[in-house]
Amino acid sequence: MKQRILLICLFFVSLFGFDFLFFKKIQFLLPNESPWNTNHFFNFLYEYERIRNLPKTKKRIIVVGSSVAYYSIDSQKLKESLLRDFGLDVDVFYLAYAGNSPLYVYLLLNWLDPLEPDLVVYPVNFIDYRLHRTYVIFPEGRNDSVDESVVVRDALTFGEAPQSLWVFPWETLKEVGTSMDWDTWSRYVVSSGFSFYRYKDIYLQNLQNLIQHRFGRNTSYHAYAGAEIPEGINGLGWTGQKFSFFPTEKIKEKGFWVEVTQFLLAGKPCRMEISNGTIHQEITLSREGWVRLYLDPQFFQEKKLVTVKLERVWFANQATGAYLDYHFDPMGVRLEQTFGLEEAKSGIQYKREPRTEDFRYLGMKDEEYRKYFQYRLLEGLEKRPGIGYLVALKVAKERIREETFRPYFHFRYLKKIADHFRDRNVPFLLINNPENPISLEWYEDSDWYRDHLRYLQSLEGGSVHYWDIHRSLPMQGFSDFHHFTYIGMEQMNPIYAKRIGNLFPK
Repeated sequence: MKQRILLICLFFVSLFGFDFLFFKKIQFLLPNESPWNTNHFFNFLYEYERIRNLPKTKKRIIVVGSSVAYYSIDSQKLKESLLRDFGLDVDVFYLAYAGNSPLYVYLLLNWLDPLEPDLVVYPVNFIDYRLHRTYVIFPEGRNDSVDESVVVRDALTFGEAPQSLWVFPWETLKEVGTSMDWDTWSRYVVSSGFSFYRYKDIYLQNLQNLIQHRFGRNTSYHAYAGAEIPEGINGLGWTGQKFSFFPTEKIKEKGFWVEVTQFLLAGKPCRMEISNGTIHQEITLSREGWVRLYLDPQFFQEKKLVTVKLERVWFANQATGAYLDYHFDPMGVRLEQTFGLEEAKSGIQYKREPRTEDFRYLGMKDEEYRKYFQYRLLEGLEKRPGIGYLVALKVAKERIREETFRPYFHFRYLKKIADHFRDRNVPFLLINNPENPISLEWYEDSDWYRDHLRYLQSLEGGSVHYWDIHRSLPMQGFSDFHHFTYIGMEQMNPIYAKRIGNLFPK
């Protein structure tokens, strides 16, 4: 009997030991080669562990929130502006991920204590409150009368909030466990106790990336993370008619992969001219799919920029299937994810680089932008189910303008967040972030919007600061309703820096 008990104890000690060692420690010691928008929750956890293990040598600003925060504030640019304009030498960190709502920011708060923040910044927008879900669940429902418990249960579904099970299972269980059914509750209990279950759907992505970047073709990915292309490259790695790069040893040994579409070929081969000014090469692209190309060995005799020019381009709005997209950018070929690098980039979980889609609206007049906005974001739902959430947001803003503001669920958590920082006397800046003037028009001139602003204002006091800047950026600075283009982010950086800099004692 004693031997059996000893074996059982040994089994559980080994289980918990392996679980802690590998899933809690070792996986976060491996390099992280996932860009921000490819492995959200692992990136968040990896970044948290990175910050937690850094010795604090400067004041710390931590930006929390959703993709609204990430697309609004560039940590390095903000850091540089604060040093240049205010003489503030600070560290700026992100702890944000897509879809993060006030409930989950609230559950994060105790995680912040070991990081010793000197200021926490939280930019929010309409999308963060998840109010559109009421109309999705109840087509005839209203946010001023819906049963809150139904909305809470919806917010805990895996499809709507996977972070609750992956990132904050124990905190979620304590906070809203009474709203869960037995099956959901038991999953949260297991996830709280065992990291191998908690992280089962996210840790493999980083391992797959590591293996692919070292031994694979790097042709299956969601975000380009290769060398900078002077002519620009889009987020999925598509070039325009021309692209330039420096030849590398890796390209010399293994060549490089490009994806060729049937729309580029259009029934006939496409010539590709390659030159560095003195050496010239021509390649004919004749079949669709991923194609491996090799440069003439002469290109590697000296380090000179090599430029590739395609005979023609294609347009995604004239394509079909997975290549269909509603924009007018000229498209060339798609480059492999780590193109032009000797080694894959690591530690880029919160680094944003400009992409060609960030420059679509430069110099565009308002009326032209309005037409593009409607076409790009709201037309063709039957062909592009991915824009469904944008259509739902538009409906929500048009309907909520006729309702009475009700500070329930996520609004209550905003108050809890504010109270948390006020009680601890930690400076906290809540920002009603800029929104696209077009989507603002759907509901800004309403009692609901005005009362919602009054509610946010009421949270200010003590160490809690509130800042309303919802009309601070022209429409051309937005890629959709609430995400800034890279250009928009650059425009807003000195504005954020001035407000944040003034919160620190002179």
